[in-house]
Amino acid sequence: MSLSKNQIVIISITGGVVLILALVFLGILPGLQNKAQNPQNIKATLNFWGVGDSASAYGAAIQSFNATYKNVTINYRSFPDAQTYNAAVLNALAAGQGPDIFMIPNTDLPAEMAKLTPVAQTQFSALNLQELFQPVVAQDFVSGGQIYGLPLSIDTLALIYNRSLFDAAGASLPSSWQTWDDFVANVPKLAQKDAGGNIIQAAAAIGGGNDNIDHASDLLALIFLQNGVALDSRTGSFSLNSQAAQNALAFYTQFATPGSAAYTWNASLPDSLTAFAQGRVAMVFDYESAIPQIKSQNQFLKLETAMVPQPKGIQNPVAYPSYWAYVVSKQSPNAALAWNFILNMTTSQTNDAAYVTATGKPPALNAVIYNEESDPILSPFARQALIAKSWYEADPASEAQVFSQMVQSVISGSSTLPAALSNAQNQIYQLTQNQTY
Repeated sequence: MSLSKNQIVIISITGGVVLILALVFLGILPGLQNKAQNPQNIKATLNFWGVGDSASAYGAAIQSFNATYKNVTINYRSFPDAQTYNAAVLNALAAGQGPDIFMIPNTDLPAEMAKLTPVAQTQFSALNLQELFQPVVAQDFVSGGQIYGLPLSIDTLALIYNRSLFDAAGASLPSSWQTWDDFVANVPKLAQKDAGGNIIQAAAAIGGGNDNIDHASDLLALIFLQNGVALDSRTGSFSLNSQAAQNALAFYTQFATPGSAAYTWNASLPDSLTAFAQGRVAMVFDYESAIPQIKSQNQFLKLETAMVPQPKGIQNPVAYPSYWAYVVSKQSPNAALAWNFILNMTTSQTNDAAYVTATGKPPALNAVIYNEESDPILSPFARQALIAKSWYEADPASEAQVFSQMVQSVISGSSTLPAALSNAQNQIYQLTQNQTY
């Protein structure tokens, strides 16, 4: 059968295309390969917004990324505080001009998830997450099997104490304590009252609400979790209506209840960090991020740190985390590239260690956490990431206020323990019932 002239032309063109594609596939014609697959040929700009950190904190990460992606520019914009930062991000995203990469607290994924692009499983899997990070990261930033954020640092609530006040009182140091029983036993040694029963020197900032105790609601949540109180509404197990919750709340509020043998704190004292810097309280429970603030008020303070006490006989010790993770905006036209930058930054031991050195913050990567065990100040914060546990918070600010009001109602005597807990349960339920996670 003879072919027409048109058929011969079509067959020739088709054969030529197939031949060219075969040569490209085999690498014989590299100049015709998909340029997007070669990082050297990608040209783009990624806008990256963060809070608190200067550009130098990310210098190593940006430099290592640009070693591969030579034509990708990382524009980093720093904001001085969370309030300014949150307002700027919210307004920019609303206007469709948000950054490609930004940061969210570990409590905020439920509220922010609709604005985010998760990492593709081909880029980073759940197995990768399990190998490199502690379970709290999966707890906070995995939803529906998808990973939405990764951190460079994980801060935890630790015990910060004034060594000079302990030495003067002859009290054992918190670094030697194991349980809350050790903590309670040393409260009378450190607390000082005048003839009228007024507190001159507090043993610890504990027992009250957020009015003058930094992160009081976090400390109470820690004690709830340590005592097995169910706080995970994602599984339907959230309940403050339990004996365990009553025991935990009674333990916490005893330190701010006049007449209690452990009474050591009240609303007349300055805020906890100011009181600590002034030498008016021997211990505070706070994050590593509080240390620069304390030192700015009193650089001569003999400050030391220890891990938080645990209940006697606890099988699985619990610490409480507070940290930020890096996420990719759903608006980003370069989402996969943005995730490549985050992965390069957060999963590299070199980059995580460089960030820790630049900022003084505790690390997030397992391998780097173990490297910080010899640091006398940073070690408790870093080691506690290994046992950190958080809880689902639909509205962190409102729920912190609920906890604070619950505490105040018990201290004032206006509510019984069961009534205060039941009221808080109902309020938090109202905050979570319309949320999806």
